[in-house]
Amino acid sequence: MTKDFLNSSGAYIKFLILALCVTEKCLAQTLPSSFGVHHKKNASTINYALSFDLNDYILTNAGSVTTAWTAEVWYKRTGNYSGMNFTNSSQSNVAGDWSLRLGQWNSTNKLGVTKYSCGSGCGGDYKVNSSTTIGIWEHVAWTYQNNVVTIYKNGISQGTLNLTGAQLMWKYIGKNIRSVYGEVDEIRFWDDKRTATEIKDNMFKELSGTESNLIAYYKMTDQSGSIVTDNSSNNNNGIITGSTWVTSNAPIGSINNSYQTNTEALWEKTGTSDSELSDGLSMNVSLTLAEASFVVYGNNGTQSSSITSILGLAKLSDRVWQFDETGTVSADIKIDISLATNASVTPSTASNYKLLYKSCSMCDYSIEASGSSISSTDNITFSTVAIKDGFYTIGSTDSNL
Repeated sequence: MTKDFLNSSGAYIKFLILALCVTEKCLAQTLPSSFGVHHKKNASTINYALSFDLNDYILTNAGSVTTAWTAEVWYKRTGNYSGMNFTNSSQSNVAGDWSLRLGQWNSTNKLGVTKYSCGSGCGGDYKVNSSTTIGIWEHVAWTYQNNVVTIYKNGISQGTLNLTGAQLMWKYIGKNIRSVYGEVDEIRFWDDKRTATEIKDNMFKELSGTESNLIAYYKMTDQSGSIVTDNSSNNNNGIITGSTWVTSNAPIGSINNSYQTNTEALWEKTGTSDSELSDGLSMNVSLTLAEASFVVYGNNGTQSSSITSILGLAKLSDRVWQFDETGTVSADIKIDISLATNASVTPSTASNYKLLYKSCSMCDYSIEASGSSISSTDNITFSTVAIKDGFYTIGSTDSNL
């Protein structure tokens, strides 16, 4: 039977493909895009955003959402003017309409919400004490439920607004004399209130488009033309007027589904401060990164360590982090052992700890760096690591892990 199988040329080819697919590389090439592969990482394409200036806008066929909703966008502000951002009207004088603001109309540039005048004591401009930064990609989100709007920047709450009956309207994205005034990427609208964790864990990665309660999703993959495609299943495509396609460096990465626990990023906005922790791992750089260089990383959600004999080690962390690098990044990697492995240890020698790397999940580890310093009891620093796409963990030559 085996001989007959191999004698069939078509079956033989399938047999070879099956054998090759044992490797991570083949899996990555054959899995569907919804598995976590982002268009920004496709070597044959460039990531795009839409740039708005003056009265540029996108016209969609969307209506409004009233009970609970969320709006998200990656935004790079390019000037000090901003007004009507997401609303249902072509002008700012339609009584009772709502607008989500990336910068309030009176040049305060504060993030907020506007309700257009609908009579005495009805309507107004509302804002939190937070602004976006000119020239830097930042993530902004608004959530609403039970008459409370919460505004987030880079996954962190900037404050709340008590607004009875606030509505999500996005028939127009942009419009008005001040428009959005900047570049936008990865616009997402939901008909539920996303939690702070959901916002933070998903802001650095592309969605599949089939997520529950996702009512419109603009990946900006069209790259050219006058139509922006809704990548959800709801066909809320938009017609572009004035806005132009530009290259985007919004920090969106490609992380395998099984490594998407606590996804974080190191990008220009973090400056030289430590990035956010992904279950014990953070990074920093000595100089602020260029816009086109960033790292997105998450982990496998496993909190323990195991006895091992590989590479002369005594113990190996079961928690593994996947890194997705864009551009060129050299950073200090810091690992908090108690957060990473749930072990209570007091390390004595930094060099006993090894940073391990492998290029695919099924590949063998190699030692990438030795620990250079210990701080805060059990925090190990690996200095000036040239970051690569792949998988990292920590091991030790003694039992302190």
